[in-house]
Amino acid sequence: MKTIYSIQGKRVTKKALVERFGAERVKKMTQEAKEGFMEDPYTEQSYFIGKDGVLTIEFA
Repeated sequence: MKTIYSIQGKRVTKKALVERFGAERVKKMTQEAKEGFMEDPYTEQSYFIGKDGVLTIEFA
């Protein structure tokens, strides 16, 4: 399963997220998004990340 990260609709790499927010936080958000996706694949998995806006995690 491929993971796609985007902030305010613009794609970002996992490496950039780890540099900005830390590995543990990115890992935790990705795991929570994966669990939510498995429960209901039609629900958007997004997180408010402060002044940067909204992080959306998609799976393909």
